[in-house]
Amino acid sequence: MVHRHYSNCLDSVEEKLKASIAYNFCKHHCVSLTDTMQYTNKSNFMNPANKESGTPTYCHYSEAYPFVNYQNQKIYQDFDKFCLFKPFFLSNLVDRNDHIDISFYLDNDYVAPSGVAVYRNSDGTYNRNIAVPFWVAIETLTFGEILRLLHYLQDDVLKDVLNDFNLPLSKRAPFLNMIDILLCLRNNCAHTTLLNRFRTEKRYRINALLIASFSLTPKNADSVLKLFDSIKILSFFTDVSALKKPLRTLKFKIYVSMGIKKGKTVYNKILARMGCGDYKKWNIDLFETKYFL
Repeated sequence: MVHRHYSNCLDSVEEKLKASIAYNFCKHHCVSLTDTMQYTNKSNFMNPANKESGTPTYCHYSEAYPFVNYQNQKIYQDFDKFCLFKPFFLSNLVDRNDHIDISFYLDNDYVAPSGVAVYRNSDGTYNRNIAVPFWVAIETLTFGEILRLLHYLQDDVLKDVLNDFNLPLSKRAPFLNMIDILLCLRNNCAHTTLLNRFRTEKRYRINALLIASFSLTPKNADSVLKLFDSIKILSFFTDVSALKKPLRTLKFKIYVSMGIKKGKTVYNKILARMGCGDYKKWNIDLFETKYFL
């Protein structure tokens, strides 16, 4: 039940991210029918490791890319291995998803331009008349793939995505770091690990501006957040008031089982294990405070 509430909140954030990315990317790169598959063209993205100014995938953040030796190492190094850029992305997208009917996306007026994914039939021949829009394809991406995609968006697209979350482009690094934390939460829910033991992995470093803006208290100087702080980040993106109920239910059950005095001690210890032993602060910091970057 508790995991369901957290999953619902994370689902809401994921839906907002996917809708914003698809809309804003297509606004810049997929305006015409011919451009439908441009989301599979590497030239429309930014390669964090590309330091060559003037090249299509140049990244002006490359020299000082955030957390390149920590959680962003593979994102930085493995641009070419991203799922959208794999040779048979379109073939796998169609063949592995029953809700994507190939006949619906077959259009003789569309001919795949160079640089984009092309559908390969089971006999090995290519069909250049098949195109699946980004808003359909993005629904098949995992939360981790969405995070990686955000890193690869060029500034003009990411600026519009950030604007949907009331953030300027200058907040790129802390925004991506917030998604890191939500990914850790998502993985925890997926593996049904006990939430009161939740910790972000040590390899996930935390941006200094995030620590200051959200009054975070990482276990180490710049890493390892408990559930309490992670929910603060989640509350930036979506309403987390539904999480009040499981906290109250847990409190009620413990008090009934152990009595008020002992129950309060045990309950506060559980809250402390999750990041804050003061029930009032959970209500104020998570459900009443609005955070800004």
